[in-house]
Amino acid sequence: MEVTGEDLAFEREISESTALKIMETAIGDDAESGEGRITVSLSGEGIGFDKEVSETSGVKLMDVAVHEGAHTLSAEGSDSEGLPEDFFDRLSKKQRVMLEVLLDADGEWLKGKEIRRRMREDYDVDVGQSGRASAGIIAGLTRKYGEELRRAVIEGRWADDTQQNAEHRIGDKYKEEIREGINER
Repeated sequence: MEVTGEDLAFEREISESTALKIMETAIGDDAESGEGRITVSLSGEGIGFDKEVSETSGVKLMDVAVHEGAHTLSAEGSDSEGLPEDFFDRLSKKQRVMLEVLLDADGEWLKGKEIRRRMREDYDVDVGQSGRASAGIIAGLTRKYGEELRRAVIEGRWADDTQQNAEHRIGDKYKEEIREGINER
């Protein structure tokens, strides 16, 4: 599966049954809102499918692909003493690298622009220039584990009164568990 759009490139190998779920959902997308459009492409043995869908549907389709059609977990189902058992297995490459950048900053607040620069320069990760790129990475954690856990993992605040520039840092609660988990993989 491949999803492309402005500041977005996602590619993942998926099962045939997941591909069918994605096609069904994409075909049903007829959103006429002012939001951006992205292209979902599926190819494989006997499959050739391209459809332009809304950004909202595109995010849902990527979630289906990442989880092979399974429902995502929320923070309520996680162990309150630590991160969920599958936390590191479910991280995307960009989520893992963002966590590494925040760990490297050692508690320092970093603006999204600086996080993305370090992801590109220090880890050679292709991440967009706009704030939507880092917001999407963080939103992926929220979708997987819920707002409460995501805020405990990556803290955020406004950098100024305009509320247009966010800053983030690694949360203290799981900092060492994240450091150990990333170093083990």
